[in-house]
Amino acid sequence: MIVIKDFIDDESRMLRSAQAIRDGIGSGELSKIREQPDEIAEDGTTAREGRLLARWALSRERNPKLRSSKIKAARKLGLPIQCEVCDFNFGQTYGEMGDDFIEVHHVLPLHISGPCETRLADLAFLCSNCHRMCHRSYRGESWRTPAAVRVEIAEALKAAEDT
Repeated sequence: MIVIKDFIDDESRMLRSAQAIRDGIGSGELSKIREQPDEIAEDGTTAREGRLLARWALSRERNPKLRSSKIKAARKLGLPIQCEVCDFNFGQTYGEMGDDFIEVHHVLPLHISGPCETRLADLAFLCSNCHRMCHRSYRGESWRTPAAVRVEIAEALKAAEDT
């Protein structure tokens, strides 16, 4: 109802907005829609949130069955389902609710390998925090391996001990 009222009240603005959306979808960039002045309070203490937004994005194909296959294979070998970087185990911390809860990370990112056949050995179990650190842009790197994050943790612990 609000959209219809806005359209009726300012038809030319709504037509411009519709064209910007069409252009944004066509080009892959939705940045042509102007920032709305009422989205953030002038003093920066509040921001408007909760509206439903539609986003168009490209994403790499993932096979969700690989995660469950990786967990089954680890169970069969008697290995714990825990982070391969920091050893965090959701089941130990959260009990039954955390059993088999773990994220699976491609050791070689798909944006580098491109389309490929993924083996279970190409995947690592990571907790949510370590997974985010693998993907965090930092010091000119846009991603890092679990082994590299393990080194970062060790260096941070050593630096803390030295102070």
